[in-house]
Amino acid sequence: MRSLFILVISLFIVTVSVAQQPSGSTSDRLKELAKAKKALEEAKNKEWDAYLVRVAESKLAKQQKKQQDSITKATTKVVDDLNGFTKCDQPVLPFFKVKNSISEQEEEIPFIDFFRKHVANKFSYPSFAIEHEIEGTVLVQFLINKEGNPEIMDARGPENGLVLEEEAIRIIKAMPTCVPAFCDGKPIKVSFALPIKFQM
Repeated sequence: MRSLFILVISLFIVTVSVAQQPSGSTSDRLKELAKAKKALEEAKNKEWDAYLVRVAESKLAKQQKKQQDSITKATTKVVDDLNGFTKCDQPVLPFFKVKNSISEQEEEIPFIDFFRKHVANKFSYPSFAIEHEIEGTVLVQFLINKEGNPEIMDARGPENGLVLEEEAIRIIKAMPTCVPAFCDGKPIKVSFALPIKFQM
C-alpha cells in the first residue's frame, strides 16, 4: 500500500513539472514525431535484415542436409522385399485414444481428424510475421515413428517464411504420442506431408 502511495505521489509530481514547462511550437513537436517515426522504421528495417540473414542460413542448412541425405541414401541399401517396399496384408494407420468427457469411454480418433483439431488448438500466428506481413502455406513433412511420436523431416513455406516454418514445426512437435501405424501386427513408421495455412 505504501509503495502504491509513493507511486501516485511521484506521478503527480512528474505531471505537475511537465505541465509547468513551456510547450514547444507545433513544428518542434512535428520534428520530434518525425524523428521518432524514422527511428522506429530504422529499427524495423534492422530487425528485417537480421531475419533475412537467418533465412539465408536456414536455406543453406537445408541444402547441406539434402546433400548429406542423398549421399547417405546412395551408400545405404535397405530392402524390405524384392520391390523395395514393405508388403502389408493388414495395415493400420496411426490413431489417438482420447477419453470422451461425457461418456467417460476411450474413443479412437483417426490421425488426420486429431491433427486438424490439434493445429486449431495450438496455432499461434507469430508476431514477427504479423509486423512484416508474412503469410502463406507451410508444407510439413514428418514421420510418426514406431513409438507414435512425430519426427520432423522438412518444412517448406513461402519465400522468407522461416518464422512460419518454425511455428509449423513447433505445432507438430507439440503433438501427443499416438498409437503408431501397424503392418501385420508390427509397429511401423509412416510419413505424412500436411499443410498448415498462415493467413492474416
